[in-house]
Amino acid sequence: MAVNAPVADLRAEPRTVARSGIHDPLEETQLLYGERVRVLKTEAGWAQVEAIQQPEYSHANAWGGYPGWVPAAVLVPAEDLPVPTVVVTDTWATTWEDAYGNRPSRWRFPMGTYLRAVDMGNQLWKIELLDGLRAWMPKSSARSLSEARLLPPLEKRRLILRSAVLLIGNPYYWGGRSPVTPDYTSGVDCSGLVNLAYRTVGIDIPRDAHEQWMRATPVAVPQPADMIFLSEQDHPRRVVHVMLYEGDNVIIEGPGTGSTVHRTTAQERLGRPMDELAPGTVIDGQTVRVRAKASARTKVMPESPTKTNGSP
Repeated sequence: MAVNAPVADLRAEPRTVARSGIHDPLEETQLLYGERVRVLKTEAGWAQVEAIQQPEYSHANAWGGYPGWVPAAVLVPAEDLPVPTVVVTDTWATTWEDAYGNRPSRWRFPMGTYLRAVDMGNQLWKIELLDGLRAWMPKSSARSLSEARLLPPLEKRRLILRSAVLLIGNPYYWGGRSPVTPDYTSGVDCSGLVNLAYRTVGIDIPRDAHEQWMRATPVAVPQPADMIFLSEQDHPRRVVHVMLYEGDNVIIEGPGTGSTVHRTTAQERLGRPMDELAPGTVIDGQTVRVRAKASARTKVMPESPTKTNGSP
């Protein structure tokens, strides 16, 4: 099955509603339009699923799709799901029912959404929707995935950070993985911010901080768009927070419930500049590590897995 809604909340328990502005432990993650899920069972209008495009380790001590419950009504069969060709790079992309922009479509897609689209004269994307209908989107709202994969590494890093900057000011939302709008109350948590920023250049990394750490490559000297991880206090292999390094000693992060995505400096956040943060530095009981973008070569196993999509 596939998600046929702009955003769907994946809940730890069925028949519960996501709540913003608080730490809601029942909010597991959010699924974006077109993401595939494996349905395990249905119950009273809800579907228990694995979100197979969000690899996760901590729930079962094994890699699998992120588990949880979604309303069954947001799912459609995915046997003939179109292969995506673009990724949304605006915070939210508007669409029209016609190529002239006369009839607004009901569909709006958040940053990081993968869509099947055809370039229409370098002005518009013609999108193939899951229901077989079409919609048109401004060319500037999305990036070709094939072109993104060919970008030089430094340009990818620049674009990852550009996307993260667009999310500055968004509220921290435990389990959040979609930008906020005046009519859609959501936001991102620390790892949701990083996940979406990487998706905008066609790089898929796990959804949670601990799994991002497991799948990433250690580096001694951070470069822009590398990830800075913090462990739980006194548990160096239990990663609970992730930040993006912007360069020049600047960090972008979603710090925690009640706060917003913001820029800060390593000195302000960690008590010392980046060039003094050797791998494994311990600050107030938390171990600091820097890692590069996801790599399947890394095979680090957690000491004691926990759900870690938010900050401590």
